[in-house]
Amino acid sequence: MLSNLVSQLTLQHFDQPWAQMIAESLLSRPFAWIKRLSPSLSGLGSILQKISFLTALLLMAALALPQFADDKEALAIIASAGFALWVLGYLAGGSEQRKPTAIDAIVLLYFAANVISTGASHYFAESVRGLSKVAVYILTYFYLTSLMQKHPGRKCALIAVLVLTGFLVSLYGFYQYHNHVEPLATWEDPTVENKGTRIFSTLKNPNLLAGYLLPQVSLAAGLAMAAFSVKRWLLGVPLICIAAAIAIATLLTGSRGGYLGLFATGGAFVFVVVAMIWRDQPKLRMPMIAVLLVGAAGSLLALHFVPGFEQRITSIFAGSEHSSNAFRMNVWRSSFNMFKDNWWFGIGPGNQTFRLAYGLYMISGFDALGTYCVPLEVAVEAGLLGIASFIALVVCLFARAHVAFWRGSVFADSWQRWLAVGAAAALVGMMVHGLVDTVFYRPQVQFIFWLIVALLTTVELPTNETA
Repeated sequence: MLSNLVSQLTLQHFDQPWAQMIAESLLSRPFAWIKRLSPSLSGLGSILQKISFLTALLLMAALALPQFADDKEALAIIASAGFALWVLGYLAGGSEQRKPTAIDAIVLLYFAANVISTGASHYFAESVRGLSKVAVYILTYFYLTSLMQKHPGRKCALIAVLVLTGFLVSLYGFYQYHNHVEPLATWEDPTVENKGTRIFSTLKNPNLLAGYLLPQVSLAAGLAMAAFSVKRWLLGVPLICIAAAIAIATLLTGSRGGYLGLFATGGAFVFVVVAMIWRDQPKLRMPMIAVLLVGAAGSLLALHFVPGFEQRITSIFAGSEHSSNAFRMNVWRSSFNMFKDNWWFGIGPGNQTFRLAYGLYMISGFDALGTYCVPLEVAVEAGLLGIASFIALVVCLFARAHVAFWRGSVFADSWQRWLAVGAAAALVGMMVHGLVDTVFYRPQVQFIFWLIVALLTTVELPTNETA
């Protein structure tokens, strides 16, 4: 029964009806008409689509460049240009096609909630600017799914570029840690914690760096396991080392939300591996339990020697005695009151809209750019429809990852199962981190989030005939 429920939650059965409805809609007819008029440009169209893929690789590599740490528009331009190139290539008769899926409907519903919220907002001009950012990310979803849907190898390429860049960013963070780099701002409470070195690498903020690196740990591990599954040991071992290096860099950021997210993403990945061994290799159960116990003890011992780690962890439970905790608690209270007064449509998307509305609810001395809680932020900005569609999106993605892994061995290219596990574990970590921080809405994190959504949307699912 549970298995059937998970299968239903993938919305796989609605993929074909949704695709047919889109094909027969008035929206698709102008595109089909233009495409029929340009058969002689098919070569040019395919070239444009290949350039579009190279643009996506550039986007993954550019996320952590220091010049883009504050310049948010440049990344949006790269993503929009890549999407435009793919669409132009499609209209010119390019060989790459995109088949709509039911996940598209949820994404569009989420976007519709933001459009409605913008129209109903008391801060219309600011909400329009916020909506433009949401539109870029939604276009990025359609862009990345278009690239990966019929080309599974591109998933590996995009993840590889992202994690290799993350590895280089981590190495620069290690350099900062070795040289005890001075912080660009005060990120800890000196009355509770000893001042220590928190790396921020090229992103100027350790919490943002943690949000950027966190999903890459499981993505790199998933890529490594995919390599192992096809016996590419010389490729898998370095990827495991890269995942470990990125995890260590995440710890050195000192981000408490990053710690929680890292434990969640690591725990999710390890749980799947343990469950697979437990089911498929009964003889390895006792050795596996021994390895887990030794590994857990070794990890705790190793973390004991990470400077400041235990203080940062215990400060999570310090309540309002820690200034950062007190700040977040007050912001959460004010934001929840804001939601209660705007629960139907929300206040409108964007941090500028939030700041204007937040001023009416804020407790004196606790100014903020966001709610420091992703679900609450979505609810405040886009109301009930926004939070419902966002939760539905996350649930359906987890369901697809579950089915893709546990039933995906029927495919010749079953290595994709591990990419699904890596993406799902990354999503777990991002959602846990997002419960206590606001970096989720920074472009460096948002583009990775929509990459993960695209990865799980395009994962191949077995049908009743193939399962």
